[in-house]
Amino acid sequence: MSTLSAAREIARAQAPSFSLGRTIALMAGSVVVGIETVMARAELARSRRQLAELDERLLRDIGLDRATARREADKGFWS
Repeated sequence: MSTLSAAREIARAQAPSFSLGRTIALMAGSVVVGIETVMARAELARSRRQLAELDERLLRDIGLDRATARREADKGFWS
């Protein structure tokens, strides 16, 4: 084996392989993470809406006043 052939073999072994399957798997993983993020934000928004509906007694039970609960409930979907 020549020196050039040996160098090519080493370079081929160390180079990352980019196959279509790997690319699709990485893209699918990114989509899953995006969906999970949106679902978590939707759950947070739902919890904030429920917080806004609590009465004074329940807010006192969890250690919040009406102003703090209102500020939290008014936060946007991405906050």
